[in-house]
Amino acid sequence: MNTPVQPTTIPGIRAGEPVLRPERGIEALYATGHWLLGRQRPVDAASVFRAMTLLAASDERAWLGLAACHEAVEQALLALEILGTGQALLPYSVRIRLARARLLSALERDGEAELALAVARDLADERGDDELVTLVSAELAQTRSP
Repeated sequence: MNTPVQPTTIPGIRAGEPVLRPERGIEALYATGHWLLGRQRPVDAASVFRAMTLLAASDERAWLGLAACHEAVEQALLALEILGTGQALLPYSVRIRLARARLLSALERDGEAELALAVARDLADERGDDELVTLVSAELAQTRSP
């Protein structure tokens, strides 16, 4: 005799909801990359963020994370190129422009840094997003302090 199979329930998943959803995979990649970077493992984290750029190129966190990994291993020019690619794909990303401004400033490319920061400020103002405006304001205050 065959007994009827009872459906398995998975915590956090509603009945009939697909278990495998792409956004969960992206979140898992981000969490893993962030965890590795926080554990001073930028080379390992870079592999994760690189995969994330391929699977979710429209997620600014992928570009920011990958650039941070390359900065951590003193590959500032490569990090700048990565942020440039992210900016080309996400021209309205305030966070990518801020990261570029910081990196340009660290590379003593002050004119370019000021321009990137000005564009970030304008984008944040246009969006009216208080969090982004605060982020840009903090960066502006930091660059103006001696």
